[in-house]
Amino acid sequence: MDGRRYNVMTTNIAESINLVLRFARMLLVVHLIGEIINLLVKWFTECRELALKCTTTLCPNFGEKKLRNKLDDASRMNAIKLNNAQYNVVDGDMDGLVHMTNNSCSCRKFQLDQLPCKHVVAVFRFLNQNVHSKASRYYSQNTWLDAYSDSIYLVQPQRMWVIPEDVQSQVVLPPMAKVMPGRRKKLRILSQGEGTITRKCSRCGSTWHNKTTCENNIPLRNVS
Repeated sequence: MDGRRYNVMTTNIAESINLVLRFARMLLVVHLIGEIINLLVKWFTECRELALKCTTTLCPNFGEKKLRNKLDDASRMNAIKLNNAQYNVVDGDMDGLVHMTNNSCSCRKFQLDQLPCKHVVAVFRFLNQNVHSKASRYYSQNTWLDAYSDSIYLVQPQRMWVIPEDVQSQVVLPPMAKVMPGRRKKLRILSQGEGTITRKCSRCGSTWHNKTTCENNIPLRNVS
């Protein structure tokens, strides 16, 4: 599954972390690490509970929902058996040649998504078999549970630390950092093609100010 990101857009994890830690980043390093640990504990707990509540074979949003939509499309298709391994699926738009042994389809979505495409779903519907077996294990509930199975423990007070002698004897100096002139940037640099959000005044509808600082005259509406 490494490197497979066809039609999947995700937010940079560093940007997401920077957003939620925008206030904690001003703290000392020790307290910042504590905030990061608390945040990860919260996220792992929430995701673990969602995975435990899952009653489907695949993840609800990324697996079951997509297969359900493809099942609706497959109900209007006709699968023709060519041999024991190959099927031709006629969908009226772009026919698909499905090879069951090689786990491939001529539309290539099956190979790229690692999730049965509508042509593969049509074949399994024709064979009256369960299509979930052709989905990658990364879409399964078990993989979802395994991803958040580990626990993250809080850092104990310093008096409870057990530090080996060879570690205590090491002298760690701060990094050689050069402080650049000017105010430090706190806002991230926008990605290419990412537009800014233009905020408008809720009073007059103009830009570059809000209703608190709005000085525009609002015409009175005629009341008949």
